[in-house]
Amino acid sequence: MMKQCRTRFAVTAALLLIVSQADAQVTRHRAVVGPRGGTRSVTQTRGNGQFTGTRQAVGPNGASYTNQRSVAPGQYADTRTRTGPNGGTITAQRTAQNGELTTTKTATGPNGATYTSQRVAQPGQLNSTKTAVGPNGGVYTDQRTVTNGQVTNTRTVTPAH
Repeated sequence: MMKQCRTRFAVTAALLLIVSQADAQVTRHRAVVGPRGGTRSVTQTRGNGQFTGTRQAVGPNGASYTNQRSVAPGQYADTRTRTGPNGGTITAQRTAQNGELTTTKTATGPNGATYTSQRVAQPGQLNSTKTAVGPNGGVYTDQRTVTNGQVTNTRTVTPAH
């Protein structure tokens, strides 16, 4: 009975050691409150060749900022969002994976007007689209494609209602 218990303990200890080495991640968190009531926080996790991080800030006037980042072998993603006290928002995203880089930016004004820009680049090719929509419904779109040195542009304007 005692030998069986020791064997079970040794096997359990070995499994715990293997699991703890495989999941060797460290998480760090810090939060601060400013003198005027604004807050700021940072959370980061590292380990196993990966990194994730989130930064957040909220001002006393209601403006906010968030940055989320993730890095792993062969992959990168970053998203930043800013919101003003008047409700306007700007979001920027960037991802890289398998030799392809994608960038997207979106801005939304407090009056409902929006602007979006997306760009996808990979070896030998670039695709870009920009769109602006006014608060009254007018739309402007600009598309550009570059493939092996050949450029194609298309612009479209839709008048307001």
